[in-house]
Amino acid sequence: MSRRRSSRTADSTPIQAGPSITSGVAVGDQVAEAASNAVALAGGMAVDSFIPTPLDPETVTGTPAERLAKVEAALRAADEHAARSVRAAKIRWTIESGAALKILVDDDLYTARGYTSLDAYADEVLHISRTNVYKTIEAGAALRTVLSARRVSKIFDTPPNASQARALVPVLGLTDGEGKAVNVITDVKASGKKLTAAAITAAAKRLGCTGPVIPSPAPSTDAVDAERRAEAGRRLAAAADAAERVLALYEEVLVADIAPADADRAAADLTRLAKAGRVLAKQTRIPGT
Repeated sequence: MSRRRSSRTADSTPIQAGPSITSGVAVGDQVAEAASNAVALAGGMAVDSFIPTPLDPETVTGTPAERLAKVEAALRAADEHAARSVRAAKIRWTIESGAALKILVDDDLYTARGYTSLDAYADEVLHISRTNVYKTIEAGAALRTVLSARRVSKIFDTPPNASQARALVPVLGLTDGEGKAVNVITDVKASGKKLTAAAITAAAKRLGCTGPVIPSPAPSTDAVDAERRAEAGRRLAAAADAAERVLALYEEVLVADIAPADADRAAADLTRLAKAGRVLAKQTRIPGT
């Protein structure tokens, strides 16, 4: 049976409600509040800035045209809040997951479930690749750094994404990093360009606000090789198990000796089985030898 791969696992922990963000607050302040809440979450504080504010029927007064205008304005506001909520939720998930995954990796906690490698645990339990584990750790750390810088988070029109955050982290590491990061973002906005990671990096270089490149967290080459070899063995065993199940199913069909309803589909399926058999017959060797 195939397994659907997803970028994250479900979070069943209830979210405690926090103060709402009203339409009267500047967008930059909204972003900053959502950002600071996301950072606070990584420290164990559960806050949700986006409390529903449904339209009160008692306030929808006036002529039909005026009432319709209020309803349509509420619908537009709901769409805007939803978009901000999605972005803030992604930031929250990345920071929370990155912090948890770093502990998992640093302390080899996957071994507590009987796994000998991160590859297998990530694949079978988290349903993500080992590479994405490290990417999430790195993205979460970058977002946490950028969003902790209040002056920087307030200047964004929308919550920053991981690539923008990673481009800003080296700037924040400089003397008066927050001021330099604000100058970089302001420069990109003034140019009329989209605030992409590439544009941020180019502006930082042009303004002389460059710092050391953040190294990606990764294990040694020997450790990577050992994990890949172990994973190759597990996948070969899984392929053999799958082949045995296929043969058992085919034998059940033969024993039943019942003609399939769709003869054309049956012929195509037999062709696929025959092709798989020929490939296996030619490639029965241990990979890498």
